[in-house]
Amino acid sequence: MTDKLDKSGSPTLGGVVRRAHRRMAWASVAMAGTLLLLAGVVALKIYIDSNLRLVARSLSYTVEAAVVFGDIEEIQKALNSMLQGEGIAFARVLDTKGQTLAVWRHEDPSIVAESGEWLGRQVMKRPAISAIHNDDQLVGHIELTGDGQGLLGFLLSAIAALLVCMAASAAMGTWLSRRMLNEIVTPLHSLAEVARSARYERNLGLRVKPTRILELRALGDNFNSLLAELQEQQIQLQKKNTVLAHEASHDSLTGLPNRAHFESRLISALEQGQKENTSFAVLFLDNDYFKQVNDTYGHSAGDALLVEVAGRIRSQLRESDLVARLGGDEFSALLKPIQNNNEATRIAEKIIKAMNSPLLLQSGKQLQPSLSIGIAIYPEHGKDMPALLRSADTAMYQAKAHRRGSQKLAIDQTI
Repeated sequence: MTDKLDKSGSPTLGGVVRRAHRRMAWASVAMAGTLLLLAGVVALKIYIDSNLRLVARSLSYTVEAAVVFGDIEEIQKALNSMLQGEGIAFARVLDTKGQTLAVWRHEDPSIVAESGEWLGRQVMKRPAISAIHNDDQLVGHIELTGDGQGLLGFLLSAIAALLVCMAASAAMGTWLSRRMLNEIVTPLHSLAEVARSARYERNLGLRVKPTRILELRALGDNFNSLLAELQEQQIQLQKKNTVLAHEASHDSLTGLPNRAHFESRLISALEQGQKENTSFAVLFLDNDYFKQVNDTYGHSAGDALLVEVAGRIRSQLRESDLVARLGGDEFSALLKPIQNNNEATRIAEKIIKAMNSPLLLQSGKQLQPSLSIGIAIYPEHGKDMPALLRSADTAMYQAKAHRRGSQKLAIDQTI
């Protein structure tokens, strides 16, 4: 029976699945053979156990008289003559008080014998017991333990047969799995890998490869189209998120980082400073006469002044430094790292000198930028963010009170 094909000649998924089911049925036959072997082991155990009980009963009849008269020598002779070659590893005769009258053990030091005896103990954990009666009166017991030779031989043969079956099943399974892999599993696995990459790694650039099965090819095409749409949406979303993230952490007028961004960087600098025992500086910068500029020339002039001052501050800082607008006419700078206090004061002096040039407005009027700067050094002037900001802010007001357009280093705040 051939598989159904569509008009293009591609096999349908239903046809492939039916063929796979037939192959799995063949594999089930091999599995059934293995189960029959296991059933044979169980049946043999039952047979050996029954045979032990039968031997025990026969032996009880033979030694009955000897047990009654306490003839231990006769009991031993009976054990030696009847148990040799009967698959018995150990036997003993006991009286009614549990006292041992006679013991017999199969003497065979070979590894096979020891292995069989061990196997017998594992499979048949209890010995076969038969009561010895004389005129319906209990006179003793016989206990027999099998040597496991028959069970061992059968198991070795069964294991050999099982290995052959397993080899045949493995060969069949390999052939079946390859066919299934090529026809169904490989395309589905490819689709699953692409889906997993898209879900967990957010990688939407992968695509499902085309396959010859009609339904799987249609599924892959639809999935690829969906990925393309998601990828385009992701690109647009990333662009929007980038803009929003920048707007959330930066000042819209000057383009500088805002207070939240500055405080986040300051927290990181504190953690690094505590861990590595390094120093950094926090600068508070306040525009002098800013209120007069707004009142005299208007807010547009004040905005132009803030933009110009922000650019001049940024131009005097190092690559590793950060300047932010805290709000209004206040700026703050994070100088990281610094070797000593003089390095921070030198940078502050450079910023003050950068304000010397006047700003020419579009109206033709000139504004003279001026900054008063307060400097706080970690850990000398504070070991946490509130202490550092407070020290820098106080130093800035001290500089402004001393002379506008100057700088001031904070007073030591450490204990």
